[in-house]
This record gives sequence, structure tokens and C-alpha cells, in this order.
Amino acid sequence: KFAKISGEPVKQQIGEILVVTAKTDANNEAIERAEKTSSAVCVARDWTNLPPNLMGPPEFASQVSGYMKDVKVDVEILDEKALAKQGFGGILAVGGGSDRPPRLVRASYNPRGAKKHLVLIGKGITFDSGGYNLKPAGSMITMKNDMSGAADVMAAIHAIAELGLNVQVTAYGAMAESLVSGRAYRPSDVMTMHDGTTVENGNSDAEGRIVLADAISRANQDKPDL
Repeated sequence: KFAKISGEPVKQQIGEILVVTAKTDANNEAIERAEKTSSAVCVARDWTNLPPNLMGPPEFASQVSGYMKDVKVDVEILDEKALAKQGFGGILAVGGGSDRPPRLVRASYNPRGAKKHLVLIGKGITFDSGGYNLKPAGSMITMKNDMSGAADVMAAIHAIAELGLNVQVTAYGAMAESLVSGRAYRPSDVMTMHDGTTVENGNSDAEGRIVLADAISRANQDKPDL
């Protein structure tokens, strides 16, 4: 979906894939499923590979919103003001050190007749410096990939909707950029999470469980089966 970011034109290695098969309903269904699933995998991979200067939480949330426009998936994006109003103290703390504020993205697919409700929750740390528990240089080079969980669940719900699966699905992406600044959260800070639980920060590089705790609290309000 995304062209590789390079100073030189990138030649496409494969122009076309031709599948020769007997024309049956089962084969057609298998091909459609493979096509839509592989497309979702590519989107998640491309999001994950984008450099962090181009993929902060607001940009990631905007990408998800645009991606869902061709399927029956409703998207709700909570910005920093909505997060503060609704008490998402964990996501706000983790994203507080960045000039690019955090987001919580909720995508919902609810086909008629669905009897089960699945919730998927993904970590969306668009860059993880470790905060004041700073990562060593060698460990930081891959930290643009720390948002791959959110990329996966958003790509998954798109594929589920495209395939028309008969299950209600809600996907949450907890998106923040963990950096160091005068606004960044510190070890020993106490945060009030979305469900009212107070949490003492013992390690700013444990940011994933903090944003996910807020997202899980919100997801519990949906009363999912799984």
C-alpha cells in the first residue's frame, strides 16, 4: 500500500500473481479470504514500517479512520481533551512527554444477527524511548515498531468486516509516543487510571501495560464475550 521511502525509485519485484483453479464456490471463497487477509497483513506491515517522524499518534489515528471508510466499521477517536475528560490517566501519562498527543481509537463492527462479541486491544506506542528509564541506543532503533499491536487489530477488524464474518468485533488502539521532556511522567509518579485504580509508576519503560490497562478498562464497558 505504501511506497518504500527511498531516494531512488523502487522497482516492483512482482507485478501480478495469477491463480489457476477450478471454478467452484469453495475455491472462490478461499481465494477471496486469502486476498483480503493478505491485504490486511500488508497494511499492518506498512504501518509498522513507517518511520516514527511520519507516524505519531494523531497520524496513526487518521490513517485508521481513512482505512475504514470502505467497510462497515464505525471509528471513534478520543483526542487528548476527550481522554482527560473521561479519565484516561494512563494513556495521558505515557504520551505526556511528546508534542504529539495520544489517541485512543475504537473501531466497531456489528453485523446483524451476530451473537458473540469479540474485543481486540492493541498497543500503539508509535515510538518508545523508554521515557526517563531510557533505553540503551541499540534497543531504541526498532522502537518505531512498538505500535504493531494496534496496527494488527485495526487491520484485522477491516479484514473481518470485508469478509462479512458473523461476529461483533470491537478493536481498540491505545496510541501514544513515549518521549522525555519536562512534561514526561517520572518513576514514582502515581496515575489514576480510567477505572479509578491508582497506579505507581515503577518503570517508565513499562508504558505498554499502562496504556493497555486504560484500553482494557474501556473495553470492559462493552461487556464482550472474549
